[in-house]
Amino acid sequence: MIGSGTADSAKATATREPSIRGPDRRGISTVVDVSLCLLLITASIAVITVFLAADLDRHDPTIADETAQTLATSTTTVEYSIQSVERRDDTGVFDDATYDADRYDRVHHGPLAQLLGAAAISDAGIDGDPFSEVGVEFREAVDANVRSELIGAHDHIHVIARWEPYESASIRGETAAGDRPPADADVSTVTFTVASGFPETPDDELEGTYDVENGSFDRAADPIAEAILDGQFPTESTTMALQGDGLDRSLILYEYRRWSDVLGVDAEVEREYLNRTAVDVDGANEILSENVSDVIAADLEETFDETTDAELESEDTTGEAAISATADEWLTSTVATDEVTITVRVWDE
Repeated sequence: MIGSGTADSAKATATREPSIRGPDRRGISTVVDVSLCLLLITASIAVITVFLAADLDRHDPTIADETAQTLATSTTTVEYSIQSVERRDDTGVFDDATYDADRYDRVHHGPLAQLLGAAAISDAGIDGDPFSEVGVEFREAVDANVRSELIGAHDHIHVIARWEPYESASIRGETAAGDRPPADADVSTVTFTVASGFPETPDDELEGTYDVENGSFDRAADPIAEAILDGQFPTESTTMALQGDGLDRSLILYEYRRWSDVLGVDAEVEREYLNRTAVDVDGANEILSENVSDVIAADLEETFDETTDAELESEDTTGEAAISATADEWLTSTVATDEVTITVRVWDE
């Protein structure tokens, strides 16, 4: 009986084992399944979150291209006043000015990029000393319009328009629209050019002008200076303004005086060349051009030496013909009086 009972008991135990332990295993399995499922879901969410975060942080370089295209093709109207020139004037031209406020109102219409180029030209000066203060409100208005046109497309856009008629020029102008990117930002950059409104300096007027023996760019500087003065004070329109007696004449006289002051011109440009009854714009420009040319020649000589010394030494270029050829190549590639360079920078934070 005991044996039988033991056997029966063992059998019963064996028989009961599935019925006793089976439900426990299913319970554990269910918990494991649920836990594993939750773990997989959590992992999936984490992966998706990481992917989305990476996708949001990923910088799209094509936005810079699209922004440049927008600047080149979208037109806008800029309205502003230049009346503050009365307050900023340090030449005496506007000391007794009595012009009505609306005479100072100005309107410009055109592509955003072209307006940026004109704004850069309005900032022209030597080493930060401006030739004129007339363009202050114009630059502010262009900045506001560019921001307005681009808002919504991308918040982090900075545009710089720079007129630099030759490499490392002391004579230059610049304007900007938008806020500068942070130092650690991932920035995409696109650069293009627009017309400056100044004449170009033809290559054939630059080639062969470098004085190898004296290391001088005096002859090269002359046509560059002439292009700048011809662009700033075009003969026909400047003559017409000076022959009048209104605000247009005052503005031209103001700018001639500012140019003379910045350049340190001693000659009586106004008295000798800008008399209302005997206007000689070409004569006035020639006087200023001589001083501009001196600045340009000094710039070119310094930059050429810094840029090409190592190249000339490495190539063992000692003959005058070879050095002259190097100077010609450098000059024709660096001089661009007729262009304003626009740089678009886009970034993500």
